[in-house]
Amino acid sequence: MVSLAEVVNSLPETKKLYLDDSYKREAESRVLRWIRETGRKGYIVVSETIMHPKSGAQPSDHGILETVGTTFMVSKVMEYGGVIVHYGEVCGSDFKEGMDVRMRLDWERRYKIMRTHTAGHILDYAIVAVCGRSFQSQSAMHDVGYGFQEYLGEYSGDLRERIEEVANVVVASNKPVFAEYVNVYELNKKVFGAPNLGRLPRLDVYRIVVIEGINAIPCSGTHVKSTSEVGRINIELIERVGNGFRISYKVLEG
Repeated sequence: MVSLAEVVNSLPETKKLYLDDSYKREAESRVLRWIRETGRKGYIVVSETIMHPKSGAQPSDHGILETVGTTFMVSKVMEYGGVIVHYGEVCGSDFKEGMDVRMRLDWERRYKIMRTHTAGHILDYAIVAVCGRSFQSQSAMHDVGYGFQEYLGEYSGDLRERIEEVANVVVASNKPVFAEYVNVYELNKKVFGAPNLGRLPRLDVYRIVVIEGINAIPCSGTHVKSTSEVGRINIELIERVGNGFRISYKVLEG
């Protein structure tokens, strides 16, 4: 079985088109490496991609890479050393390095993830607004229509309905959502309401996702352009986990 280190060896970092345009559904790219693993399964690395890997509390995108006579169904996207690796099943002949390919995203899946991820940032705000204090995040997952977030600290009382209400007021307010890039020296001046500062790696440049007037959080994920696109947030459960608590939620059509 080939390792990711072998797949990406000596390759340049991938241009990540999804960071600047989460709505980009199709793109042209160029094959840098193709490795057939077993049968019809294999790995492909291209020069630029619209597909987000499993990272930053998001599952990986799915989609298709194709050229004349060959279609590659992407079932998993991974990142290793700044290089994005697409894994899946090929139908047709092998790819060749330097070959041009057309990428198409499974948009329905991606858009649900975008809505769920933005809902998670809204809940970061709503929890602080209702509880009257900030909590450090421990882990999260923003999946296809459902997600959870875990925070360090004690949660007491039954505030689920109130947190949900505040979150959905933000959804309905149609707040703009956008990304900014800041250097390490600007970081503390630009972020606010961010529960993940204690877990950030040391970087020269940070990508911050801003919900206007709500929060600005370091994040490499994909998001909608306006809070109204989220739909409706339904909190299913708030429960104690270890030394903190978990909030589980779904994103519904508005």
